[in-house]
Amino acid sequence: MSDRLKMKCYYTDYVVHIIRFYLSTPETLHMEGKRKADIENWLAAQDIFRRLSAEDRETLEKIFVFRKLQDGIRVLAEETGADERKYITLLTKTCAAIAKRRGLV
Repeated sequence: MSDRLKMKCYYTDYVVHIIRFYLSTPETLHMEGKRKADIENWLAAQDIFRRLSAEDRETLEKIFVFRKLQDGIRVLAEETGADERKYITLLTKTCAAIAKRRGLV
């Protein structure tokens, strides 16, 4: 799996940061004092996450509990008996959607 995740887009690390920020920051976030980029990142992630199914949102939340995404994917695949590629695809598509929404691509 690690070889598959090494091939990533230039924006992946930044979008992963956006998702971590979104998941760790409550919706009642007080935006005053936040940088414009942080606000735009949070809103972009919120927009994409709202478009996901509840199951996909929950899956991503479980993956992002882990510091290393590879670990989250591996553990979730072991728990569910699903192929890791299912979760890699979900993560990749979500990252691409956020990058597009954010104007990175």
